[in-house]
Amino acid sequence: MAKPQSLALLILPALLLGLFSPSCQSKNILYREDDTLYAGYSLTQNNYRLTMQADCNLVLYDNGKHIWSSDTKNDAHACHATLKSDGRLVIYPDTGGSTIWESNKPGDADADYVLVLQVDRNVVIYGPAKWASDTKSTTANDANPNHILGTDEILYAEHSLTYAHYTLAMQVDCNLVVYDKGNAVWHTNTAGKGYRDCYLKMQSDGDLVVYSKDGKHRLWTSHTGDGGHKNYELVLQPNRNVVIYGPAIWQANTHAVSSTINDIEMVTEV
Repeated sequence: MAKPQSLALLILPALLLGLFSPSCQSKNILYREDDTLYAGYSLTQNNYRLTMQADCNLVLYDNGKHIWSSDTKNDAHACHATLKSDGRLVIYPDTGGSTIWESNKPGDADADYVLVLQVDRNVVIYGPAKWASDTKSTTANDANPNHILGTDEILYAEHSLTYAHYTLAMQVDCNLVVYDKGNAVWHTNTAGKGYRDCYLKMQSDGDLVVYSKDGKHRLWTSHTGDGGHKNYELVLQPNRNVVIYGPAIWQANTHAVSSTINDIEMVTEV
């Protein structure tokens, strides 16, 4: 784990970044076997809601309008949906027994995956994990996290991803820093290199990159690019770890005609 050379110098930017943090979003993610959607529980994103209904149907709603479902209504009396360690979203009867629905074929066994209800209304499973900051700590709870950076999305200087008291901050000095209650626990060591106002990009090749403001210089990279063009997600997790998941292995294909990404701007590939 990278150790900041001077934590005292990093704490003040963390406090200031609270003024520029993107607006909060509701819970919109399932982690591998850590989260379960029981009957009546939902993932939410803006006006979208993915609900595990009491009739055992998993349904995606847009402003209350039915958009997609697992088509498992009344296949059992009570059910729950779980993201398995092989990357499948599976619906089981609460009373036990066989699977009544699964999203896709098994992926890598015992790997790390996530399911995300995205801002574009699509429901997507990403994985397995490609990179992590190795900053795991105590799991935190946050009803309104803003902790995901999607494919080709940009985190500009003085903006951050947040989950409870954890923050991934793209600082004006070009350092990308993970904070825990204002204390720096990891960084890219990219401050003091003669650049200002850098940005972070989650690229479609799977590489996470800190670019100079003009996009001409790479100051730091996760070295996870595969040369392709697929969909990936960078997630600041409830356990403080920052992880790249992808590529996408399943999706509901429920994209809305248009969507808004709150406070995280997008640019074309550089």
